[in-house]
Amino acid sequence: MRLDEFAEFLDADTGWRDEVRTRLLARLDPRMVERTSCLRVAELAEELDTQVTVEPRPDVTFDIAKAVHCRVPFKGVVRLRHTARNLRVLGVYLCAVAGRDLGACPCAVALAADPSDAAVRHVIGSALDRAGL
Repeated sequence: MRLDEFAEFLDADTGWRDEVRTRLLARLDPRMVERTSCLRVAELAEELDTQVTVEPRPDVTFDIAKAVHCRVPFKGVVRLRHTARNLRVLGVYLCAVAGRDLGACPCAVALAADPSDAAVRHVIGSALDRAGL
């Protein structure tokens, strides 16, 4: 899908934010979420998406990834991919609530480039659905 189309949808339809709040953020410690950024989330999501294993580290964003990862009902690399996808959903949310341009959000860029979603309006919901959230 095209990034500009995805960013326009995210800017115009704020209902996805409520969905992220109730399905993802409600399962995370809000203090951890406040201490991370889209950029850090995007970096970790990319690492999860491109590697078979990821080394643990003392990092609040890594703790968020662990909290998401433990809820994903798959195993192995598929579990890492779905964790990465949902971290990107979180990153888009963080950019949106900070008022940043979603067309420049690294997490939105990665979600828009994902070939598994053809319909813009279903990207956020399907990422949460596929991860079991």
